[in-house]
Amino acid sequence: MKRLLDNINGKKIGRWVTVYLSTSVTLIGVVHLFSIRYHLPSTLFDVLLTILVSGLFFIVIIAWYHGEQGRQKFKPAEITLYSILSILTAISIYIVANRKKIQILPSNVKTIAVLPFTNINGDKESEFFVDGITEDIITQLSKLSDLNVISRTTMMKYKNTNKSIKEIAGEVGAGSILEGSVRKASNRVRIVGQLINANEDKHLWAETYDRDIEDIFSIQSEIARRIADELTAKLSPLEKKLINTKPTENLDAYTLYLKGKYFYNNYTKEDNEKAISLFKKALSEDPEYPLALAGLADSYNQRVLKYWDEKTWHDSAIVLSKKALQLNPNLPEAYKSLATAYDGLGEKSEAAIFYKKAIRLNPNYTNAIMNYGQIKLFNGEYDEAYYWIRKANILAPDNILGIISRSYIYRYLLCYSLSIQWAKKAVELEPANILALTNLGDAYLYAGDYSNAKIIFDRLTKLNEKWILGWFLGVRLETALGNFELAKKYADKYLEIAGTKPEYFYGYFLLKLGKEKEGWEILEREKKSYSDFISNEPDATNMDYIALAEIYSIFNDQENAFRIWEQAISRGYTDIKRTVYYPFLDPLKKDIRYDLLITKMRSRIDSLKSVIKNKYPDNDICN
Repeated sequence: MKRLLDNINGKKIGRWVTVYLSTSVTLIGVVHLFSIRYHLPSTLFDVLLTILVSGLFFIVIIAWYHGEQGRQKFKPAEITLYSILSILTAISIYIVANRKKIQILPSNVKTIAVLPFTNINGDKESEFFVDGITEDIITQLSKLSDLNVISRTTMMKYKNTNKSIKEIAGEVGAGSILEGSVRKASNRVRIVGQLINANEDKHLWAETYDRDIEDIFSIQSEIARRIADELTAKLSPLEKKLINTKPTENLDAYTLYLKGKYFYNNYTKEDNEKAISLFKKALSEDPEYPLALAGLADSYNQRVLKYWDEKTWHDSAIVLSKKALQLNPNLPEAYKSLATAYDGLGEKSEAAIFYKKAIRLNPNYTNAIMNYGQIKLFNGEYDEAYYWIRKANILAPDNILGIISRSYIYRYLLCYSLSIQWAKKAVELEPANILALTNLGDAYLYAGDYSNAKIIFDRLTKLNEKWILGWFLGVRLETALGNFELAKKYADKYLEIAGTKPEYFYGYFLLKLGKEKEGWEILEREKKSYSDFISNEPDATNMDYIALAEIYSIFNDQENAFRIWEQAISRGYTDIKRTVYYPFLDPLKKDIRYDLLITKMRSRIDSLKSVIKNKYPDNDICN
């Protein structure tokens, strides 16, 4: 060690290094000044720094071999070191000069919206193909859990829009926008994609894919990977596998599938039937095409849910969905169609399982997220419901059903002003939407604002006198006000339209109006009906339980009323306001157990609020 130090001192290596560092610092300062003055590229500074760092090693070697007085010859070892150092310096300069510039991205940049791609061909026949490509790219991006992808339904409203990128981004809450175009000619396709930082209106990435039509799936996968890379989104091994999975080898089947999706998304009975025909044709081309099976299953579900067909179509949807999952166990569309079928059949537990599986494989699957959140909502699991419904609101900010569901959550958490606020938001988006108006009437009713609830009721009945829920709003409003004659009148209208037997509340109205024989007959029938249903149906909801508790209370059977009410609470029932504005539980109010159960419901609500506030610091839940 002493000898080494003596050599270093003798060869004046310290002095050489000091002089070199001093000169380097001066040179860096000069270059920095010139860079500012003449806007020189930052790469120049990076390359200079790399050269100076490498130069330090050169100086140490030179000083070691030539630092003593006198002339020293070049030695083979010295030449070897210079060669190695030169190669390493050249490699370093290349890496620094060509490295990707690190971008400081805005916090919302991972919320991405895909604008409908432009149909360069311009013909109607190509429209379904271009829309299908847009939807497929959205689906591919949706599988990446590190991104928030705005729903297709929301973005298709901007087709052929004149709005600017910044306006669109502001309306949907996105930090990144993907736009592009598609040209299809014979067996060739050209897809152009551009990713834009909407906060700064700055292009992050652009690419043109000019390929054979057979490469359409690999293009979609490449676009998803490039966007993930640009937005520094992390991809799990499963996500990489999902976006690289080829749905079919048969392009004719794929084309028919795209046509089927085009008609399915129009959401009319006639177009749904066209979709069914096209999905069947796709399956005739490729009988083992999982997406076509899931598409056909979902179309069958729509026959029941939107167009009031027989529920047996849900059974057919279950068979098709399970077949699709046998072919591809990682297909989110098949899990969603399976869940929808079980949901439509009232098998909520099964539905929840399959919705969750669909979401795991596609974390941005808005419909699955919404439906799963609603199951949690009507089970009284408001903390879970809040998370999923709020996520659906982010992905589909203009979805009326999602906005109404958010209003419901606030209502059940006793946040009445927020409930009204979100209910109004839905009505502002679609002033003639009777579901949105009914929800606003409900929100006013729960808040105790009976005058505004009456205004909404009048508006609903004028807008659509056949709307059952409009008349039912009137029934509940007049029941809350104690106007049983008017409540019965509205209930008669409700029952006429529904074509069903009178329910227990109708029997209660008859009792109050002096028609006891008819009233008790209805109540006896309803008591047996609800008792049998609850005994035989594991998926009976907490609303079924509270209805039976109310019936027992009308009969003044307090023991059974309190027992069933407590069971309703254990199943998530927390609707305190219903017990206040409905008179059905009035016979229980003098019993101490009444106050105890109200306190139990309030405690559960407070507990759920605490969970939400702890889990989601940016929540807007009321105190």
